[in-house]
Amino acid sequence: HTLSVKYVQDDVNVVSDLEISSSNPEDLLNLCRDRGWSSSVLFVDTDDIFPENITAAADKIPHINLMPVYGLNVNSMLKHQTLVLTKRAAERLTEKLLFALNRNDIAKTWEKSREGPTDVKPKLD
Repeated sequence: HTLSVKYVQDDVNVVSDLEISSSNPEDLLNLCRDRGWSSSVLFVDTDDIFPENITAAADKIPHINLMPVYGLNVNSMLKHQTLVLTKRAAERLTEKLLFALNRNDIAKTWEKSREGPTDVKPKLD
C-alpha cells in the first residue's frame, strides 16, 4: 500500500542510473530541487555498491539515503517523501510484486505455517 500511495502522490520516480557528475552534496541537493523531488529522498538500485559520486554526496546529507532494492521496506519508504528507483530496481520490484500476486502455492505455504513442521527429529548428544 505504501508504494501505491507514493505512486499516486507522484513521489515515485524512475531514472536510468544513479551516476551524477559531482560528489558535491550541494549539487545533489540542486538536482533534487530541479527535478521537483522533496528534500527527503531514498535512492534505490539493484546493486549493493552505488556509484562513487552519489555515495559521497549522499553521505553528507542526512535526509538523502541509498538502499539496494532487496532492502526496501515500508519504514524506509515512509521515512522519505520521494522514492527514486533505477530502471533495473523498478523492474526487479515489479517482478517480485507480480510473483507475490500470482503465486498459486500460497495455500500450501499457509497450511505448512499453521501446522508446523511434520518431520521433527530431536538432536540427541
